Amino acid sequence: MRSAALGDLAADVAHDVANPLFGVLGLVELLLEDATPGTDDEVRLRLVSQSALEMKATLGSLLDFARSAPSEAPRADLAAAAQAALGLVRHGIGKLLEVDERYPAEPQLVACPEPLLRQAVLHLLLEARAGAEKLTLEVSGGALTVSPGAHESLGTLAAARIATDHGGTVDVGDAAITLRLPSL
Repeated sequence: MRSAALGDLAADVAHDVANPLFGVLGLVELLLEDATPGTDDEVRLRLVSQSALEMKATLGSLLDFARSAPSEAPRADLAAAAQAALGLVRHGIGKLLEVDERYPAEPQLVACPEPLLRQAVLHLLLEARAGAEKLTLEVSGGALTVSPGAHESLGTLAAARIATDHGGTVDVGDAAITLRLPSL
């Protein structure tokens, strides 16, 4: 499947980028030790260090997602999966995205393994994010609703396949996308 191949490729690329990035971070730390406090050089080195640390965090998130092992548990918390997927969306252009998040106080256990649930939610968030400045994400009663909606696409079809395989549905519309799975 293409998604699996992309996950493997993402993990390989992340490793290839991570190794030199750690070298850059080490070198910047050494240079900071020698920099005179308060100088332009120190300020620039701190900016390079901050940017490199942000890249490291992004790579870590990408690797965590790419390494997701199949779960033995046939259920997962929909709210936790939505929060994890949203964390992945918040990289790159997603940093500028405003999101109104609404989660229940109690876990929303649904009939779907966590890695697949997170993947389905990620597909839906990426589709809804296209062209949107603000998203509303709400989890309630075994359902995730994301607005604005989107048009049917490869991402929404992939999410629908995951939902269908686990007794659920995905409804796609211009106003909202809703993922429903059987509550446990």
